Amino acid sequence: MSTFKEIRGTLIKSVSSDPANPQIGQIWYNNTIGSLKGYRTVASAFSSGGNRNDGQSDGCGAGTLTAGLAFGGGRNPGSPSSGGLATQTQSEEYNGSSWAEGGAMSTGRTTFGGFGTQTAALAFGGRTTNNPFTYTNATEEYGGTSWTSGGNLGSTAYYMNRSGGGTQTAGVSVGGINNIPGTSNDKQTEEYNGSSWTTVNNMLADSRRTVYLGTQTAGLIASGVPAPGNNSAYNYDGTNWTAAGVGTVNALSGRSGIGTASEGLLMSGTVPMTTGQNSELWNGTSFSNDAVTATQRSSGQSSSASTTSSGYVTSGNNPTTPGSALTSTEVYTATFNAAQTLTTST
Repeated sequence: MSTFKEIRGTLIKSVSSDPANPQIGQIWYNNTIGSLKGYRTVASAFSSGGNRNDGQSDGCGAGTLTAGLAFGGGRNPGSPSSGGLATQTQSEEYNGSSWAEGGAMSTGRTTFGGFGTQTAALAFGGRTTNNPFTYTNATEEYGGTSWTSGGNLGSTAYYMNRSGGGTQTAGVSVGGINNIPGTSNDKQTEEYNGSSWTTVNNMLADSRRTVYLGTQTAGLIASGVPAPGNNSAYNYDGTNWTAAGVGTVNALSGRSGIGTASEGLLMSGTVPMTTGQNSELWNGTSFSNDAVTATQRSSGQSSSASTTSSGYVTSGNNPTTPGSALTSTEVYTATFNAAQTLTTST
């Protein structure tokens, strides 16, 4: 039988090290390690990350894949008859592989707003107790080890679920349900300067359980309620809201997100009776379906300060066991180009 070299000659170069700037589809033989290699596009995917010490649902996330923070939310004991999961003060920090306990919040809360980094995060609004329901307009700031009080929101908003973005000194809060259970969703937008909130121009439509991507001066809000699922999207420039002109592929609420107003990722979510595993990429002009999570989850916590190259989603509602929260983490890796050893499977 003829060898590959006898058939193809020397079209594949034998080199002592991988080329510095290979092209997609380029193949070479690395004679130092004795491997046939090629430069190819690797599709985006979710993989397993470290499990949480305690699962939380309807909490918030901050930071990046290797310096993440998950805080607040609800967990067992709790049940539909008691108004849902018990509110939590717990924070956990992520280093890219495992979770460790962080500083506890002063007030346990769920369905609130939050964002920032592992050393400078913000939590605001939300529900503080179940049965009877009570709510707060209080803000807390995380400095990397402990939480301290910040300025109060102008409204007592709950069912916000990550509806905000920016930094601890230049943040924005959007929508939710204002003050009284059973009232309509809210359009209110408020901006934070590191010490106080200021009411600014309303969003164009009532919404809650949305995802906000970006900063105080360049943001995108997508999905959420009303519905049973909502595929609307709106842009914010720090002053005014405008319709994005396109909607999400999947009409879901309770999604998690990472990225910016020009490049982002929406993960999982829910419509009544169905919890999704879909993720969607936003490229600044349109949404498209992307990798699918291994686990169904909604109202999870994500590395909100991550770019779309990598991030995580953790915890969230457990659709298979109502009244409980997940402890798993899934890590997202975007489509990328890489030099890889070629085998019969590649």
